[in-house]
Amino acid sequence: MPDANPITEHWRTELQIYYQNLLLVQEQMNAEPIHDLRVAIKKLRSYVQLYAVLFEKKDAEEIFAKTKELFSVLGKYRNVEITRQLVFSFYNNKEGVLNSLFVYLQLLQDQIGDYCRQVLQRFKETGLDEMTKLLEKDFENFNPEANAEKIKNVVASSMKKVEKSLKHFKNKSHLTRKHLKDIFYWAKIFPDDFIFTKPQLKTLSRILDHLGNVQDHEMMITNLKNFRKTVLFSSLVEYDLIKKIETKAEKKKNRFLEKANKMTEELLIKTGPE
Repeated sequence: MPDANPITEHWRTELQIYYQNLLLVQEQMNAEPIHDLRVAIKKLRSYVQLYAVLFEKKDAEEIFAKTKELFSVLGKYRNVEITRQLVFSFYNNKEGVLNSLFVYLQLLQDQIGDYCRQVLQRFKETGLDEMTKLLEKDFENFNPEANAEKIKNVVASSMKKVEKSLKHFKNKSHLTRKHLKDIFYWAKIFPDDFIFTKPQLKTLSRILDHLGNVQDHEMMITNLKNFRKTVLFSSLVEYDLIKKIETKAEKKKNRFLEKANKMTEELLIKTGPE
């Protein structure tokens, strides 16, 4: 029997993490297992995408549809949790009291949590078992070294999408992050230097951190604006205080965006064709 394929091995590892955290979340809504569950889903999804291209299985991602829906639903809960954490980094209680905001965020998270629990109770995953069988069958005799050029072409194709999105980086930073996440997860499957060097992978990881901060701050700004515009009167002290936080958060988000943009441009130069 041939050695286990590294893609299949990574799939099994993340699948185990997925089921472990799914069980924890079904028992109790908690930020840490929700985060770990969503990371596992992102990795599994990226492996499916790689598989779909390598074996020309255009319908492979359809099997993953229910899991992607779960990912989206849990993301709403996590976004509010992130907002609650980030607000404290901008909040100076000497400037005023934001009790009403924290009550609003707690009520919002409670409401989303109730919805998530309903979704989790109804959730039945069958697609991942089917996908596991397909992966194990098709990758059984797949040699990564013999197919190195094909794998690198998949990565190169995604890097071209990243390069294209750089022209509108501010508006497409989330899409860029998705492409770079896939590339990062793919690169981590294989031995060092198979796709990227260690320094290049480190740079890619830092870019993803910056883009993650961009998204977190963007979600916080959106949540604050919704609260300020729908709940508060403009004459209230809290209204101006929250608006100041939004302005500070926007500036910080843009700094992360600029760093990510510059580093992505440099990475593309280093990893592009000679």
